[in-house]
Amino acid sequence: MQWQVKATVTVDQQCVQQEVQRKACFIVATNVLDSAELFDEELVTTYKEQGGVERGFRFLKDPLFLASSVFLKKPERIVALSLVMVLCLLVYRLAEHRLRARMAQTEQTLQSCGMWDLIGH
Repeated sequence: MQWQVKATVTVDQQCVQQEVQRKACFIVATNVLDSAELFDEELVTTYKEQGGVERGFRFLKDPLFLASSVFLKKPERIVALSLVMVLCLLVYRLAEHRLRARMAQTEQTLQSCGMWDLIGH
């Protein structure tokens, strides 16, 4: 006895479209209510760029940065150390921005484009 199955696959376009719409929607809240001041596209772009900021703070917390091994008593020195850390983060982000811009200009890519990744951290 032999059995043969003949199947036909079809795509339910309406179902696919509903799933695309569902996955394309997410909620982003802001306290800027004037849509002329902050456009929807600008809001979403700003929201998506927060990953870079998070990476920067991870950089500041990195043990190689040695910030956790410094013990300061005077408030002025704590403020000074904080300023140095923020300036380091600014330099880091500017270097990363220039690297990404140059790579986009020359149409080059890397798997990971963070500064720590480039030096093998």
